[in-house]
Amino acid sequence: MPDISIAVVGGGISGVSTAVAVQNSIRSAKVTVISDRWSLETTSDGAAGLFRPDNVQADNPADVPRWLSQSADRFWQLYHGPDASSAGIFQLSGYIFSNDNPGLVEGSQYRDLVPNYRRLQGKELDKFGGPWRYGCFHSTVVIEPRIYMKYLRDQFEKAGGIIKSQTLERLTDLKNDYTIVANCAGLGSMKLVGDQSMAPIRGQLVRVRAPWVKEFLMGENTTYIFPNSETLVLGGTRQEGDWNTEVDPEDSLGILQRCNRMLPALAGAPVIREWAGLRPWRPTVRLEKEVLQLGGDRTLPVVHNYGHGGNGISLSWGCAVEAARMTKEIVDELEL
Repeated sequence: MPDISIAVVGGGISGVSTAVAVQNSIRSAKVTVISDRWSLETTSDGAAGLFRPDNVQADNPADVPRWLSQSADRFWQLYHGPDASSAGIFQLSGYIFSNDNPGLVEGSQYRDLVPNYRRLQGKELDKFGGPWRYGCFHSTVVIEPRIYMKYLRDQFEKAGGIIKSQTLERLTDLKNDYTIVANCAGLGSMKLVGDQSMAPIRGQLVRVRAPWVKEFLMGENTTYIFPNSETLVLGGTRQEGDWNTEVDPEDSLGILQRCNRMLPALAGAPVIREWAGLRPWRPTVRLEKEVLQLGGDRTLPVVHNYGHGGNGISLSWGCAVEAARMTKEIVDELEL
């Protein structure tokens, strides 16, 4: 059979992770990542990068622990290996608090994947803007998206992968050039495959210079404080159905006020950058195979991997491995 040519649509962390996983799984394939947005323009690039999956939904709930475990294994292995710095991965400990939502601190989907998890008691609940009713402490790993995305792209290109800027109207635009398509387009899937169950959840954050803050903090109303290597990430917002990607000064003011109430030590920290992006929400993650009919006896095999919402980084490698496995199944069927 002719050489297998695979297109991965989507330039964010899901797309590039899937491309690398496909390369690892199908050594003989020619893999191209296609996107009309790269690096600074993607939601992945602006995210804070803390491994803390929250409320991941799948058609088969039994899939979720496997996806998260595979991602956690990948990130911890990188952290303990020689590529930790170049991949932008480091360990961080911190606190999560809530008054109304005990599920926020239970971490039921990930607490077995991170070290040092414990519930807070007594005077510990009076910290950081308390008293709080519920709280926990744990360590986790941070995947700095801007650094990690470069690391992934470098890996991909060194292995012979191709990066291509192209605007698509539908996935079938690729029918004449590729054997298989992996759709990792996030919100772009609304147009590319007509998935109207997708919706944006707008997020905004503020980055400040505060090197004295060494722990992460999370509270209610999407309030969080996450150290990165050069800045401190303050958040956030969760605005469902809002397509605005421009920074809203009122949102920034609200973020700074909430974070300063939680940690007064932030007073006077200079603002470095503000950012807004759209989480690609879907009721459940879509990770499955589909065969698109092109007319006559022509078809285009597709693997969908999108709809990760605010869990894109935490799910990225586990879902990429699953998408690569499905792609390999298609290749094996084509070669029969």
